[in-house]
Amino acid sequence: MEHTEIALTVIQRLTSRIARICEWISAALFAALFLIFVAQVFWRYVLRDPLVWTLEVAGILFVTLSLFTAATQMRIRDHVALDLVVDLFPNRIAGLARGFSLWLFGTIMLLSIPDTIDVLEWMYRERTHAIKFNLGHIFVLMIFFVVTYVVRAFLDGFVMARDGADAGA
Repeated sequence: MEHTEIALTVIQRLTSRIARICEWISAALFAALFLIFVAQVFWRYVLRDPLVWTLEVAGILFVTLSLFTAATQMRIRDHVALDLVVDLFPNRIAGLARGFSLWLFGTIMLLSIPDTIDVLEWMYRERTHAIKFNLGHIFVLMIFFVVTYVVRAFLDGFVMARDGADAGA
């Protein structure tokens, strides 16, 4: 085996393991969200004594789950895309067009990081009502989300430009 083949195999195994860990994290977040929701319904409608904190925790878990799962597990093609014109071109040209659009998207996301940090600084001054949770902690995931999308956009754009439009599907 050549060194490049060994390196690709190691990268593929590492990527697979990271993806699996991310799936488990998403599943755990969803399970926690579901249990909090069930507790909220039970206390409110069965015991007639609503738990105020469950609404806040459910909201925090929902945002965390949404951002984390979208950044780590959704394929680029699963996101909303307007590719009516690109689909008219041959596979190779469509791949170049999609690759270019992903590089453009990645560049814009990269340029949005300073503004995202500004929003984070503002969010660190906000707290939830019942549990006094600092909302800045949850929105740190926005930085992770943006950086993950930048990396994925550049990598997927390269693969599509090299192998054609169907490569990133």
